[in-house]
Amino acid sequence: MAIDAEEAPSVQGIFDYEADRISGTSTALIGDAAFVVRPHTAMGVAKAAGDVLSLRAHLRRATNLVAALRGFEAERIVVGREIAAYGQQLGRSSMR
Repeated sequence: MAIDAEEAPSVQGIFDYEADRISGTSTALIGDAAFVVRPHTAMGVAKAAGDVLSLRAHLRRATNLVAALRGFEAERIVVGREIAAYGQQLGRSSMR
């Protein structure tokens, strides 16, 4: 086995991070700044791109920055939580 052949195998912890909020009055967290999801979801780049596209759409539609950021957060915080939950579900299923 490959693990047996390695003299000094390394172990990397897998952690989740979910921000309680992803926007303020003048800032927005996107990508891994908002949610760090497990690597087996393969969603890092896709989630960041989705966050940017959502933020752009809300900035274009809203009448002011605060409204744009609130709309962005309402849309994307749900997505981040769903992806994080999916990663945890995958982790549990691989442990069986």
